[in-house]
Formats: sequence, structure tokens, C-alpha cells
Amino acid sequence: MNAKTKPIVSGAAAVGLRAACHALHMLLVLYGLLGWLVPSEPWLIADLIFIPGLLAVWRVNDGVCPPNNLESFLTTGNWRNSASPEEGSFLRVVVARYLKLEPTQKQMDTVTYAIMAAVWLLSWLHLAQVSL
Repeated sequence: MNAKTKPIVSGAAAVGLRAACHALHMLLVLYGLLGWLVPSEPWLIADLIFIPGLLAVWRVNDGVCPPNNLESFLTTGNWRNSASPEEGSFLRVVVARYLKLEPTQKQMDTVTYAIMAAVWLLSWLHLAQVSL
């Protein structure tokens, strides 16, 4: 944090905000992974828009999800927080924390994009069945 910026949220509120942002991220991950399972045409169409939209946001925002930016801004006063291990590496951190694996960022990106392509294709296939 530079001398000109101050956090908007600090202390216990910042801890709660970080937990809420982590929970939001986990919900987005679960939606991305499991949204294709819902037998609803509008839900599947939303999923088909969500997946490429998410990938586009990652590409234009240097691999960082906007909830990370918001958390950084509110807790440090800066849009980016290079001290945060989750910034630009949220999924890698989740894999390390919960699965006890240590993939490189490149490996994680490859797996992530492959999974996103697979669930996007599954959404299309499920939509074709639901629309019959």
C-alpha cells in the first residue's frame, strides 16, 4: 500500500469481507462447474453466456477476477494487491489449500481452460436435450 491510499475496510470487517469474497469465488467456481446440470433452458443459456464471459474478464483483467479487485480496493485502497496470494491465482490457491497439490500457474491455467471448455460443451449438449 502506498502512502496516499488507505483501506476503506479494516480490522474485523476486513476479515469478514475477505471471507465473503472467498465464498463468492467458491460459488462462482461451483456455478461454472455445475451449471450445466440444471435442467432449465434459461439457466443453461445463462451458463452458456457466463462461461465465455468469465474467461473474457480473466483475459482482459490479467487473470484476476473482479471480486479480487474489489476486495483489494476495500482492504488496501488499491485496485491491485500483489501481496494477496489469490490475486490472479485464486484457483491455484484453492487447489493448494483443499487438494494439497502445488500446480504451476501455467498448469492451472491449462486445466482451468480445459475444464471450462468441457462444461461449456456440456451446457450446449444439455440445452439441446432440454429444448427438444
